[in-house]
This record gives sequence, C-alpha cells and structure tokens, in this order.
Amino acid sequence: MTNRWLYALPLLMLVIMGGFFAYALTQSRNPTDIGAPLLGHKAPSIDLPPLHDGGSRLTSADWLGKVTVVNFFASWCAPCLVEHPLFLRLKSEGVRLHGINYRNKPEEAKAWLGRLGDPYERIGADQEGRAGVEFGISGVPETFVIDKGGIVRLHLRRPLTADDINKTILPLVKELSK
Repeated sequence: MTNRWLYALPLLMLVIMGGFFAYALTQSRNPTDIGAPLLGHKAPSIDLPPLHDGGSRLTSADWLGKVTVVNFFASWCAPCLVEHPLFLRLKSEGVRLHGINYRNKPEEAKAWLGRLGDPYERIGADQEGRAGVEFGISGVPETFVIDKGGIVRLHLRRPLTADDINKTILPLVKELSK
C-alpha cells in the first residue's frame, strides 16, 4: 500500500505546483510595479562628476529650492531613445531637468545628446552605478520628481509617455512649484 503512494507523489506534486502557477496567472498584478521605496522620503545624497568637460558636479544640493525632474538614462538604452523627445518638451515647458548618465561611457552619452539634443540643466556621470543603487533603480530609464525640499514625490520605473507628461508630471510640477 505504501509503495502505491510513492508512485502517486510526483503526480500530487505536479497538481500542487500547477495550482500555484494557475493562481499566479489569474492575479491582476502589474509585473513592472515593483514599488517606489523613496516615495515620500528625502532623495539620496549624491555627488557625481559632470558628464560635460568644464561642467559642474551634480549633487543632491542641486535639486533643493526648486522642483526638479531627475532622469536616469544611457545612450545604449532603446527606451531612453523613445522617451527623449518628451524631455526636450519638458525643457521647453520650463521644467527643471537633471540627468544621470547611468553606467555609460561619457563619450557615447555626449555623442548621443549631441545628435538628439540636450534637455538637461546638469548631468552627472554615474559610471559605476552608485547613484543608481542609492536611488534604488532597477534599470534605465527611470524618472523622479523631487520637490523643493528634496523629497521624492514621483518615481516612474519605465519610459515616459505623453500621457505621463500631460496627466502626471506637468500637473505635479505645477502643484509642487506653488
């Protein structure tokens, strides 16, 4: 009798695992929503060398006193290329933008920005990815809205869309700028 249960054990395990998989597939979860741990907290303290020769370092003091959009980007990132025109638009709307060139060769980033246009007021070079770790990014592109006091008010872990600009970022920047 006991031997029969040994033969049924693999089938029982398969049924149990199938149940777990079916449960996971039926849940309405967004796999890109992995949370935003900095939301509502002070933005990390950073001090990055400038991307451009002769430029100023990018530090956390740079986003104090004025609402700032901080974007992590890289020239090798295809979604960054897609969202880039939206940052040019934000610049034309008077939004203060700082860029963090993430794990990218400076000469490649400079060439990329030279071709596409540079919307950033200041760009820090994060070649080792330390600022990315401090901000808790999972990849590029990722965008943060930081208020006048240095508090993270929005974190988007994906490429921006026109709807993000129109319905979320511009209204938030306007509200926080009051």
